[in-house]
Amino acid sequence: MFCPKCGKELPDGSAFCSSCGTNVSTMGGPAAAPKQPSAAGAAFSGLGGFLKAYFTAPVQATRNTLAKRDLATPLILLGVQLIAAILMALGPCAKISMMTHGYMSIPFTSWFFGGLLGDALAAAIFMGLLFAGAKILKSNCSFLDVVIANGCHSVFVTIMMLVTFLFFLISYELGTVLTIVTLILWVALGVSSFQLITPEMESGKSWLLYLGAVAITAIVVWFIVSMLMMNGLMTAVGYGLGSSYLGGLL
Repeated sequence: MFCPKCGKELPDGSAFCSSCGTNVSTMGGPAAAPKQPSAAGAAFSGLGGFLKAYFTAPVQATRNTLAKRDLATPLILLGVQLIAAILMALGPCAKISMMTHGYMSIPFTSWFFGGLLGDALAAAIFMGLLFAGAKILKSNCSFLDVVIANGCHSVFVTIMMLVTFLFFLISYELGTVLTIVTLILWVALGVSSFQLITPEMESGKSWLLYLGAVAITAIVVWFIVSMLMMNGLMTAVGYGLGSSYLGGLL
């Protein structure tokens, strides 16, 4: 053992340093327990590790997250995607409004909260339909697997949504093209992730189930939005919902 103050080597069990007189009797005691990170710190640390692995090997990163049953990372990614979807839906309307009335006429507050509600509703319905369809087709996946898979595959789609929003502000035509590209990318990556949790399902059935869930979700959300607006209830929120429901599907 060594003196913590002067560094002199001491016989094991010494109470005091023979050189400087420091009390070293507690040196051999139990080490203090390491400080545990907070829940938020652990969640964002896990997110950083996932993103680093995802940009290197996305499929393997998704498999690892599924194996760990890590729900925090996919939920954070889905939350970011919801905000990106609102912005993407805002893009074309902001461009049109800018050319006619100016940005000040855009109901940003209604857009954000109405869009957030619509996106969350669409995401919940969509994942519920995927899970129900998988169970009908005798898959062993759980609802947690569906949430994790949808969250993990959202990384590139979220990036494309943000890029699409920026391009809408520059050119309506370019934004429209990127919206189509984003939709195709979302479906392709979504089916790929869905197949990871339903390996026993035939590829054709996976595609049909995924596209069917997209179509049904769009119809259900649009019906809800229409009812809200027809009855004059939550007009501002309904406006935001209707404008961003497609973004919520992505």
